[in-house]
Amino acid sequence: MAKKEDIIGKISAMLPANAVCTDDAYRSGVVFSASVPLEKVRDVLGSFKEGGFYLESVTALDFQDTGELVYHLNTYEPKARMVVRALVGDGAVVQTVSDLFPTADWQEREIREFFGIQFAGHPDPRNLLLPEDADYYPLKKTFGSVNAYRRREEIYG
Repeated sequence: MAKKEDIIGKISAMLPANAVCTDDAYRSGVVFSASVPLEKVRDVLGSFKEGGFYLESVTALDFQDTGELVYHLNTYEPKARMVVRALVGDGAVVQTVSDLFPTADWQEREIREFFGIQFAGHPDPRNLLLPEDADYYPLKKTFGSVNAYRRREEIYG
């Protein structure tokens, strides 16, 4: 059995049945998508690390009612790209994964700086681009005047 089937089985056992979505046809660009509770993100990503996956990217999305962290993972196997999504409420603190995946270091710093999501245990939480005394988050929809500010279910259904 290939690595991706192993990890899909392991993650599926950790999460409720409706949290996992597979796309064997690879139409969405990922073969596996999981909606993970915030407190299980580190466990799920640790399983990916043990399975030989690497972290491609970490980013955040801002919606009217919530925020969302999106982790893209991959391995050196055809069509093995996977995504982990976690909803993040205002003021929530997320455990860092920069010790599991060193590439998350600057990406978590960027998310903290531009979206205001805090990462507990991060080794260097300084700003990358904004001044240290910046008290705003430029990628949040509440920054400035944005007309496309919608709730998450309006976009994803």
